Amino acid sequence: MRGPVVLGVDAGTGGCKTVAYDLEGRPVAEAYREYPVIHPRVGWAEQNPEEWWRAAVETIREVVKAVGADSVEGLSVTSQREAFAPLDAEGRVLANSIIWLDMRAKRQEEWVREKLGASRVLEVTGLPVDQIFSAVKLLWLKEERPEVFSRTRLILFAKDYIIYRLTGAACTDYSMASRTMMLDIRRLEWSHELCEEMGIPLDMLPELRGSWEIVGEVSAEAAEVTGLRKGTPVAAGGGDRPCEALGSGTLREGEVNIGTGTGTCLEAPLSEPRPDPKARVDTCTHVVPRTWEYEVVINSTGESLRWFRDNFGWREVEEARERSASPYDVMLEEAAKVPPGSEGLMYYPYLWGAKTPFFNPDARGVFIGFTHAHTRAHFIRAVLEGVAYQYVGAMELLRDLGVEVRRVTMTGGEVRGRLWNEIKASVLGMRILVPRVISAASLGAAILAAVGAGLYRSFDEAVSSMVHVAEAYEPRPELHEKYVKLYKAYVETYRRLEDAFEIVARLSSG
Repeated sequence: MRGPVVLGVDAGTGGCKTVAYDLEGRPVAEAYREYPVIHPRVGWAEQNPEEWWRAAVETIREVVKAVGADSVEGLSVTSQREAFAPLDAEGRVLANSIIWLDMRAKRQEEWVREKLGASRVLEVTGLPVDQIFSAVKLLWLKEERPEVFSRTRLILFAKDYIIYRLTGAACTDYSMASRTMMLDIRRLEWSHELCEEMGIPLDMLPELRGSWEIVGEVSAEAAEVTGLRKGTPVAAGGGDRPCEALGSGTLREGEVNIGTGTGTCLEAPLSEPRPDPKARVDTCTHVVPRTWEYEVVINSTGESLRWFRDNFGWREVEEARERSASPYDVMLEEAAKVPPGSEGLMYYPYLWGAKTPFFNPDARGVFIGFTHAHTRAHFIRAVLEGVAYQYVGAMELLRDLGVEVRRVTMTGGEVRGRLWNEIKASVLGMRILVPRVISAASLGAAILAAVGAGLYRSFDEAVSSMVHVAEAYEPRPELHEKYVKLYKAYVETYRRLEDAFEIVARLSSG
């Protein structure tokens, strides 16, 4: 008979993945289903919450079929944040969800900034005023779709809607609430004052629970469609970034997880909420009790290598096809032939502006320093190094905020490239640990389920049993010394480019 497993359901922007993990943190079975992003107009981005539920049902059913319903001791859900489903009094979805990618609520964002004040919102919620957050999207719904807003009795975020359909429990957790711009980050309760001034009824917001708390059991109806055992306990779960941090074993201040993908987010736990007075980073709630986190965002990291592959990597794609290999492996093999520093070629990965470390929306992607002697391999290595330099700025920012980094893990797609990991370790001058499970958000959700179901007595015990380091990348001292000098030149060159970015931005804006 198969040993006990816990399920982690990860409802991301592009699709839903469900993974069954044993109590050693080994993935036993997994399934994935895509769902679309709907673009009714330019700049708008929506999803149908029923698609979240459909994908969750199909992936859970496939995994349960593989492991057996009696083996599943509990499950939890993590998801993209900010997006919510508006529900009527009977729990029916009234409209598509406006997701984090959406850019329609600029007017409502400006209203909040003027009416409530950016510094006040930051102090209460830990967040800058931005239309990405749920409160601003809810204001847009109130003003532009009053017929929907007036019928809305409850909003539920993506993972909470899935849990609602599984159990009938209508709630959210603190980590998800901390991305709404409505949570008092210190009191860990909905901010009565901010909601009142925005005209958002408090009874429209879900009950708040700890991410590890069992909020309900799988209903008979949900059991029939998913294959789960009726009565299977379901934990509240959490947002994708803090679950990713948990799945990498990043629990305490001084530990940082570098979560890579299209962009990168550094997740740095905090022992108390300390909003950045300059609003450079978001302060959110972790899924671990009595813990918060800084989230440091870097744009266009993995996307830079993908962009190069799609536009200039036809030769590598063809060779990869012939070798039944990944195009990225071929690209990194070429880059390994180029000396550190790419012989003077620099890359700035600002394909949609710069976040950390320069915070310049006018910044653009740049290759600078190439000559007739530079090859395609030089450009690939310059991309790898240019992205790694952004991590130096992110670590400097964390130090400026009082975080002394002692331990670094890295998860997500970028860690598949050994050369890139080696470059980052030497650029940072820090040891980088890569966990066995690099898609860590689903493992984080599974850990929440395991703790909630009583399979482990504490988070420390659960992480010790379920999170394991697969590889460690050590910095090479002589290479780090060279990269320190190169980074100084890199920053100085960026400063000279700022005027050019302003000129180019004016051209592109017409």
